[in-house]
Amino acid sequence: MKTTPLPGKLASLRTLSPRSDRSAEVDLYLKRARMAADEERFDVARVFCEKARSIEPESLDVLFTLAQICEIGYSDGDAAIALYQKIIAKAGYDGGNPFCAAAREALAGLATAVRGD
Repeated sequence: MKTTPLPGKLASLRTLSPRSDRSAEVDLYLKRARMAADEERFDVARVFCEKARSIEPESLDVLFTLAQICEIGYSDGDAAIALYQKIIAKAGYDGGNPFCAAAREALAGLATAVRGD
């Protein structure tokens, strides 16, 4: 199985999050979550993500960040899969949506890892 170094995987999160109508508080929580994840402090990262999620539970950016933390930091494939599926559904199955495309790619990567390809 080919793996991307941890900071490389988390860095990809930043490319998906164009500025939107998100609140400044959610932006701050996501920034702190990503910083903590880069430092491999996944328990802290998850707390910040959950705080952001409590403010904007439907945010694809928040859900994607949380899914990545579950997958990379906790090796919790089941939680990550559920979040990726939720992102795809909330994005209307639109492959043009960067979060939908990234979630599909992540699901494919998880499936490959399970099969051992």
